[in-house]
Amino acid sequence: MDRGNSLPSMLEQKVYPYEMLIVTHRGRCKLPPGVDRTRLERHLSLEDFERLFGMPIAEFDRLSLWKRNNLKKNVQLF
Repeated sequence: MDRGNSLPSMLEQKVYPYEMLIVTHRGRCKLPPGVDRTRLERHLSLEDFERLFGMPIAEFDRLSLWKRNNLKKNVQLF
């Protein structure tokens, strides 16, 4: 009996181009369906993530919250 999504499939984040995830001062309200608004960086490809943030995801995750938020603001993902 299928009870819906398995845990691994629920944890997978769908990847979108950076341009579809940018948030402007006017407030982008047309994000793709299913995107976690608070973790937009998780929907980037690994290449886009490293190009934008200049570090791998594991290094980004070790930063304090305020540093991560500042970096996300700098690339319009906050």
